[in-house]
Amino acid sequence: MSLLIASACFAQNFSYNQGGVKTPGYYEEIPFENVNGRIFIYPEIAGKKHKFIFDTGSPTNISKALAKELNLPVINKSSVGDTNGQRDSVATVKLPEIKLGNLVFTDIPSGTLESLLYKCWEVDGVIGSNMLRGSIVQVASDRHVLIITDQPDKLKLDPKHSVPLKASAGQSDPTITVKLNNKVNLYLEFDSGDNAFMRMSEDVMNQLTKYNAYEVLAKGYGANQFGVLGLQQNAEKYLIKIPEMKMGVVTFDNVINTTNRVSNPAIGSKLFDYGTVTLDFIRGRFYFDANDKVIDLNARQWSFEPAVVGDKLVVGVVFEKAKDLIKPGQQILAIDDKDFSKVDFCDMLNNGRYILGAKESATFTIKDEQGNVKKIEFKRE
Repeated sequence: MSLLIASACFAQNFSYNQGGVKTPGYYEEIPFENVNGRIFIYPEIAGKKHKFIFDTGSPTNISKALAKELNLPVINKSSVGDTNGQRDSVATVKLPEIKLGNLVFTDIPSGTLESLLYKCWEVDGVIGSNMLRGSIVQVASDRHVLIITDQPDKLKLDPKHSVPLKASAGQSDPTITVKLNNKVNLYLEFDSGDNAFMRMSEDVMNQLTKYNAYEVLAKGYGANQFGVLGLQQNAEKYLIKIPEMKMGVVTFDNVINTTNRVSNPAIGSKLFDYGTVTLDFIRGRFYFDANDKVIDLNARQWSFEPAVVGDKLVVGVVFEKAKDLIKPGQQILAIDDKDFSKVDFCDMLNNGRYILGAKESATFTIKDEQGNVKKIEFKRE
């Protein structure tokens, strides 16, 4: 069950692909924290350490407060959108200097978009792909180290473990190639700001229909994914299973995914749980050195998915088997004996995935629109 999938993906006409590392010939290991699938690092700006999130699906971004503190002039204003299709305007500034370890990046364009997600994580910004586009970036999840270098020989990369990587013209967000059921190539953004394994749009699902590349497990309706600009709109959802997905020499079996009406399909940071990821922006390759050659992601599913709205835990997406029992938007007051009548959004964002843990069944106390309260037992199926 996924309560919230946060992602920071922007679209704009202005090119963020400016600036870069001051001195070539570098290799730097940056310690990071992994909290609920999100990577946090601590760059230095104007002599002070700040907490940033590593998000390959976004350009570099700083808070409006930090931009004001640094007295940075606006160099561009444009409309941007997150992965759920929500849109807002954003002012762009240019960071004269930002340091990661001993690495110095200069003249990096940075958006100044505010988000409740950033407040929850207590971050001052985002390290995005535009800043890293001239580097090779390795996420060594076993050591909690982010390696940034322009020297590929130091990483001992095996070409057999790689797939093509294409960086966008506007902000260098990376797109990689995977193969479904040995039939069709699928192009997916690699978005380290999304802590899911995979994000799928209904449009791409429909394009894959003629290849018999997936199985529909259930049809539903509602909203459960929270992007940088807020909760997505209610829409039809499909719970689908992809029998086989190959990424280089690694095979993922039984990839289960809930589709979005509006979304850009992607692989998220859950991939870090299964091996070492390397983005070679210089040579256009994406490496995945997995702990196992075959990884089975099959899992029993709940017949609905929760979401958080304000200080309430609510029914987010309802699939067919539960549609006569509950409706999207109804409040979840309790799960078994644990009270959820009032929740903290930030706590749910950071710890929501642990609500049900390894439970195979649970009793949910639901309040409907008329204020009626009922208890319903649901099981994973």
